[in-house]
Amino acid sequence: MAMKNVIATPEYRQDTLLEEWWNSCEKGNLLPALKKHWRIFVLSVFGNNHDPGKEERLAHKFLFRPMEYFLCRQDPEVVFEELKAKNMPSQLCGKVFKTGEPTYSCRDCANDPTCVLCIDCFQNGAHKNHRYKMNTSGGGGYCDCGDQEAWTSHPFCNLHSPNEVNQDEKNPIETLPVDLTDRASALFMAALQYIVEILTWNQCDNLPSDLQVEGELNDTYITMLFNDEVHTFDQVIKTLQRAVKHCTAQQAREFATLVDREGRATVYRGCFTSCEQCRTIIDQSTSRHGSKPLKVQVMHTVVVAHQTFCLRLMVWLQKMIEKSDGLRRLFCLLSMKPQEDGKSLMEKLLLHDTQLWKVARILSHQLLMAGVLMDQECKKQFAVIFTKHYSMLMSEFLLDTHYRPVSITSFSVQIFAVGTVARMLVTDHDLLDVILVPFLAACEEKKNANGVLSLSKADRTPSFKRACFMLYDLKYALLCKPTSDEWSDKLRESFLRGHQSFLKLLKMMQGMDEVKRQTGMHLEYEPEWEGAFNLQMRVDDVISSFTEWCSTDRTVYIEAYRQAAQMLSQCRDTTQKSEQHTVCGHTVKCLKYDVQSQPVSIHLPLSRYLAGLHVYMGDYNLQFGCSELNVQGLDPVKMIEPPLRVQVLIAQSQAGLWRRNGYALLNQIYFYHNVKCRQEMYDKDILMLQIGASAVDSNEFLIHLLNRYGLLLWIRPEYDVPTGQDDNVRQTIMLAEEFLNLLLIILGERYVPGLGQVTHEDTLKREVIHLLCISPMSNSELSKNLPDSTNLKADIEDAIHAVANFRKPTSVGTAGSGKFELKNECYKEFNPYFYHYCRTDQSQAEETQIKRKKEEKSANHTLPPPVPPKFTPQFAQISNLLQSDVLVHILSLILQRSVAVRSRSWSETQLDRVLHLIGLALHEQRRNIHEGNHNFDFIGKALKGEPNFTQLLESLVTDPKNISHDSTKDLLSWILQKFIEVRQMTSSAEANGPVEQLASSSKEENEAAKKRKARLAAKRKEKIIAKISQMQQNFIRDNADLFESTDADSSLTRGTSEMDISESAHHETPVALGKYQSLPCSIGITKATCILCQEEQEISHNSRAMVLAGFVQRSTVMSQCKSRNPTDGENLDPLFTSSDLHVGSFTNSCGHTMHADCWQSFFQAILVKERRRLSRIPHSLSYNIVQLEYLCPLCESLSNTVIPLVPALHSLVTDSDLCDVNLSFGDWLDGLQKTVKNATKQESSSASKGDPFPFLPSSLSSITKMMADSVASNFQLLWQYVNNTKGGRFSESLMEMMKKFAKDVYSFGLGVDPDDMNHRVSIVAWNTCAYTIINLEQYLRYENKPLFGASPSRNVDCINALVKFAAVCSHIMPQEVIKKHCLRLLSGLLSNGLGEGDDPQCIIDVDMFHYLVAVTMALPSLYTEGTTASNLPLNSLNNQYILELVLTAHIVQVMLLHDRSQDGEEGGMEMENDADSVALMSMYTEIRRKAGCLPPSNNDPLPWQLTRHIKRAVLPFLRCATVLYHNLTGVPIPAQLQEWTEEVEPFCSYLSLPTSFSELFLNQGELLERVVNQWCSSDVLRSRLYSASSRSVVSYPLPVNHLIDLPDDYSQLINQISSFTCPSSKGNDSQLPTMCLVCGLVVCSQSYCCQTEIKDMKVGAATEHTYRCGAGVGILLRVRECQIVLLAGTKGCFIPAPYVDSYGETDQGLRRGNPLHLCKDSYKNLQKMWFTHCIPETVAHNIESHMNFMSIHWQHL
Repeated sequence: MAMKNVIATPEYRQDTLLEEWWNSCEKGNLLPALKKHWRIFVLSVFGNNHDPGKEERLAHKFLFRPMEYFLCRQDPEVVFEELKAKNMPSQLCGKVFKTGEPTYSCRDCANDPTCVLCIDCFQNGAHKNHRYKMNTSGGGGYCDCGDQEAWTSHPFCNLHSPNEVNQDEKNPIETLPVDLTDRASALFMAALQYIVEILTWNQCDNLPSDLQVEGELNDTYITMLFNDEVHTFDQVIKTLQRAVKHCTAQQAREFATLVDREGRATVYRGCFTSCEQCRTIIDQSTSRHGSKPLKVQVMHTVVVAHQTFCLRLMVWLQKMIEKSDGLRRLFCLLSMKPQEDGKSLMEKLLLHDTQLWKVARILSHQLLMAGVLMDQECKKQFAVIFTKHYSMLMSEFLLDTHYRPVSITSFSVQIFAVGTVARMLVTDHDLLDVILVPFLAACEEKKNANGVLSLSKADRTPSFKRACFMLYDLKYALLCKPTSDEWSDKLRESFLRGHQSFLKLLKMMQGMDEVKRQTGMHLEYEPEWEGAFNLQMRVDDVISSFTEWCSTDRTVYIEAYRQAAQMLSQCRDTTQKSEQHTVCGHTVKCLKYDVQSQPVSIHLPLSRYLAGLHVYMGDYNLQFGCSELNVQGLDPVKMIEPPLRVQVLIAQSQAGLWRRNGYALLNQIYFYHNVKCRQEMYDKDILMLQIGASAVDSNEFLIHLLNRYGLLLWIRPEYDVPTGQDDNVRQTIMLAEEFLNLLLIILGERYVPGLGQVTHEDTLKREVIHLLCISPMSNSELSKNLPDSTNLKADIEDAIHAVANFRKPTSVGTAGSGKFELKNECYKEFNPYFYHYCRTDQSQAEETQIKRKKEEKSANHTLPPPVPPKFTPQFAQISNLLQSDVLVHILSLILQRSVAVRSRSWSETQLDRVLHLIGLALHEQRRNIHEGNHNFDFIGKALKGEPNFTQLLESLVTDPKNISHDSTKDLLSWILQKFIEVRQMTSSAEANGPVEQLASSSKEENEAAKKRKARLAAKRKEKIIAKISQMQQNFIRDNADLFESTDADSSLTRGTSEMDISESAHHETPVALGKYQSLPCSIGITKATCILCQEEQEISHNSRAMVLAGFVQRSTVMSQCKSRNPTDGENLDPLFTSSDLHVGSFTNSCGHTMHADCWQSFFQAILVKERRRLSRIPHSLSYNIVQLEYLCPLCESLSNTVIPLVPALHSLVTDSDLCDVNLSFGDWLDGLQKTVKNATKQESSSASKGDPFPFLPSSLSSITKMMADSVASNFQLLWQYVNNTKGGRFSESLMEMMKKFAKDVYSFGLGVDPDDMNHRVSIVAWNTCAYTIINLEQYLRYENKPLFGASPSRNVDCINALVKFAAVCSHIMPQEVIKKHCLRLLSGLLSNGLGEGDDPQCIIDVDMFHYLVAVTMALPSLYTEGTTASNLPLNSLNNQYILELVLTAHIVQVMLLHDRSQDGEEGGMEMENDADSVALMSMYTEIRRKAGCLPPSNNDPLPWQLTRHIKRAVLPFLRCATVLYHNLTGVPIPAQLQEWTEEVEPFCSYLSLPTSFSELFLNQGELLERVVNQWCSSDVLRSRLYSASSRSVVSYPLPVNHLIDLPDDYSQLINQISSFTCPSSKGNDSQLPTMCLVCGLVVCSQSYCCQTEIKDMKVGAATEHTYRCGAGVGILLRVRECQIVLLAGTKGCFIPAPYVDSYGETDQGLRRGNPLHLCKDSYKNLQKMWFTHCIPETVAHNIESHMNFMSIHWQHL
């Protein structure tokens, strides 16, 4: 049975093989010849476990290339090109959609929603100018372009336009050479026979005899694991680790991914015993707890090899038939040709579909789609075969382990949705009955003892859920509704058979989930209710389609109505008793049934279906009960009974009688009225009651209603006599209100075609009108509250635009959706008792309309009933209800109770509804008078009796003592006025002048009463205010001492800050640096109130410490090298920050202050709370307590540290007069260089070789000894001023908070564990200050906002606190460490410190502002004695010289990089060259010459161009330096800098810098020249400029980073992403491609295949990318879901994508499908969120506001 040795690939001669195949083909024996070759080479190619590349090459060489040469007899490429040239341009596109590819459906032209176009056909066709919907394909369907049945117009795009010659007249096979046709026929047939034989082979250890390899087979087997939809990924992974030897978690994850993607995977190779042992372990591990085990088989290698070849062969066949129309047609005919057993090869493949694994199914389906379904005749043949085996296919699908998309049953939409095919199948093959029979069989298992479906949660099997797919097939089959001319006898017979089966289904559903009122105690368990409603929603479309089919043919309609009526009669209880009741002299026999004690069901689909059919009677001039219908026992009273019980049940529930039945009943009632279900539930129940009202005597009908509502006693006058049963009376009052509401609905709701004289468009418009009467709504809100457009015969958008105007957002420049507002002329259609209003909607709509009328200053605030449309003749009798004796009695009774002084059974709601009923009667009376119909006489009956309606209405108008609502009073006056008008129109009208006067006088009295009440209220208010004022004055007088000491400052007081517009008291231009520094003032927070204890306190150095809530995070938003990964914080030396700003530490704050001890208590309480919570129930929080995160107690902003508040720095030092110091820049620079050289020299002579800081600091005296006496004295005097401080040490609490913040910045800024004593702590503190300032400057520059006065106060306070902390940070670190940092910094510019170490740097590699901050903060400690420091960086001369030195270095950077950043310098207006420009040009030339990068003369900039570029390039640096020194010194900002400016002069003036930058180089001594030469002559610099390097070279000014550019049309983005394949799975489609908006990379998100590990944590591809691209923070776009993913560490959230439709609305999940375009405002807001580091805060707020949502493992995205 197997070879003992692995077969080596044998040699063969292709020409000999081909000759043998050709000879066999001529003899008709090609298949044996092929098998002879395949049995050897298939095993050698696919059985030796080659790598994929080698396997592909071998397969092509030994298997596929010979077949191509056999087919063509010469070079295949040449032959295929010739065949392609003979192809006729195809009219059918037929492109098979890949997963995620965009599809388009034209709403104007598509016959049904399944008709879609690919993007190429859409872009090249007429439909792009129509109204269309866009979606993403789930894979498997194909483009319908060219299919004339799919489109009502424009079926062809420009790419598939019809040919002049009819293609049908020419067979494409005739274009093939005869000999090629013979060979292709033989080859295709042989290949298909082989494929079917192997794929349907059910033995795992051997093959058919003609494929067996000669000799003995070896013991090489495979454990093959198969996919199912029961077990999870984690279960499979754990099982494989247990069962497979040496299987790691990563390998198991790869196996599980492969199994899920391809349907099976080889998990183990070895001998049979080992494989069987592995199989047994997997089987036992997955069959625990009674679950179905994973399918796993032990298969021989040779079997797997041939199966693999079958898959490749199917792919090859598909390629072949795509090369020629003739080959395609030939393949179709051969595949559908019956074999010896009567079945075609495609039919055999179809019948064995469930035996195949996932990828085999997919490939067979693709072959079927590319071949058979592309040929119209073969498609019809296949449709017949599919229909023939439909029942068996669905039975197998119910037991299948794969989802519907990979089942052959999913092809039903490709077949049944084609109109002609479906019509043919319905007519000739009983398609409707074929579909319904297996579904009814599946329903049989779910029936209870009464024959009614019972869908219980206890039944967890998915078979019934799968069976419901048959309802979708039924829906597709019914899409091809015939016209009256298209019916035939055969079609009628077939349809009615299917109709009868459908009625059986409705009969099973009739009475589902009956409920019985619970008395005594509450229900212990909530009953099942969801299953029945899910089934109802699936059946709704089918019911609507059956109704439409029946309505198009008289014969079919009559028979269908008869069938439905007979089926309904079978559902009735024949033993039901009756009882007699008499009201107003009318005696009626009523059915005896008590809703309160007997079971009632909300599910009545059969009754409702009959109601839906009934409205079409008028189309065929039929009458209820006519002889043509010939329905026995069709009693309208029994017909209305089931829906009437439902209405009573709902009324009783509203009255509180069903409270003990729990939420299940409430949920059923909710969905009964919900827009998803009401069309075929609530609306049809009302329609059935209206049918009853039209077929039954009006008085009898009302008595039936009163009896069922239990109101026969209530309508008796004596019911008002008190009996003490108040609870029952209250419930009766509410039932009476619901009864009157039902009457209003029956009489007023006439917008049903066939019931009222209206169209479907009128019905939809009315729905829109009443929605917009609630409030203006967006398009999505309207669509959500309107019925599904696929079930409507009218277009929703047309209806909306007909009655409403669209209003865009009023705020200019903001993103948001517009609203539809109702047109003024449509408000008259408003009906407060619209039957689709819930109570909340009704109340809100009334309030909105009354408010609108008041705003319009309308004289009449009444909301009267609108004039209803006229009933059709068939339903005209319903109007008689208004003049019936019973209703007139009810109206009169309620009016009398309204007039009465006291009535226990009356409510104002009853009166309001009675008035609306009277209004409807008056409308009806007016209409009948105009039409000359004297049979309707409501006025006559209303004037009978004593008192009559006129007298009662007059009494209420005159004295409305019981009426509290103004709306009811207004309506009452309107009713009386209308009553008078209609009465005058009758022939019996009397003089009514006194009545009119009465009405008008009563109005005047009401108005006078209102004004009188308003005057009294105003006087009472004045007295109260005067009394309060007197009490305040008395209190102030009695406590005068308290008010004298009260500080008028606010809770949080700032000094003069960036936000101030004035220049304080300074009249001259302020100067922050140098000898002539201006006087400082207090900036930032000087006094604050703790948000926890509410105590106010001054900010000082020796009191209780106060802190700001802050958040520190790593950042890459300003990175100039996105391809570079963030450096590992453990190994990073942060002293010299890279000029590309690749990664930094950003700190922000919400600006809220707390005492340090208050915050510590607050945070400790959070820790205790979280420890308790974690010990009980884990929950996804918006903050990670392990990372020290918390939410600000006041604003709930995400925080992870606190920033200590340091008082104004100038208050901590004594005033110094630097005028005594006469030290030049050159002498200052010389002193520092001597210090650096001396420290380096001493270190080299010392023995501390392992010290990471190769410097030994020198004392000040040792340095001054090397200087001239005058210079030495001034140098020493300068540093005496530096060391001059006052005020003593900081308080212990402030020192503790300074250490805490420094530790947090170090830990979070570098992503490392906390370490108090690490030498990098102070450096990171300086760097976060610099990085935060740069970020603020770049953002303000991007927004063209001024540097001062435009930032929020919380940013101002945060920057101020960071600068002050950076200044005092050296106080918490050992001074030796700070000195060595300072020496390293100085050596970087004054010596060769940059070029040393493992990673040598040069001048262009360093960000100069980070350097400026660090050296400014470190330099005061250079000569400090002792272990602790008290020096502050406030020496203005020191700071001036530092700034000049660093600015000089920055200008050198700009000059060196000028040619890289300014290629193609814009010309602009030519300017004159001044002396400064000429000097700079000279220096530019010299610097570049020394650096070895002298450009050609024709690329040299002009001097004025160079000057302009330098100023523009250094401006950001100067802006940042201004922010730094303003917050450091407290010198106020000049007014010129509080406005947007691009000039450098104001900044230079404030910073005491020369405006001519050449002065920085000239006359500064030889030392500076030597230093500049040293910078430019660096070997590292030259290699950086002229050789490939991993370190990027930046250009100045640094550009502000943006999110990537997105296409305007969202479908373009979908199309781009559709070609993306998973990088970890050999080019397979990715289910959730996600695009990073920072760098544009697309990753395979939320998939096991691309999971990796970061810090021992499994993370998905998106999370892993954010760690590389955004240091753990990311903003990504899930393209197929149209939603943004924000990730911050292990937390995240979804927000809408910046794409909106024409109404300004987003569409997450593409649910609505409207065309989407990029909203620039929304994208700008995303850009701002990302650049200002607000993503973590946004994520935290989003999680906090959605705590009830299911938690998501964001790290797996």
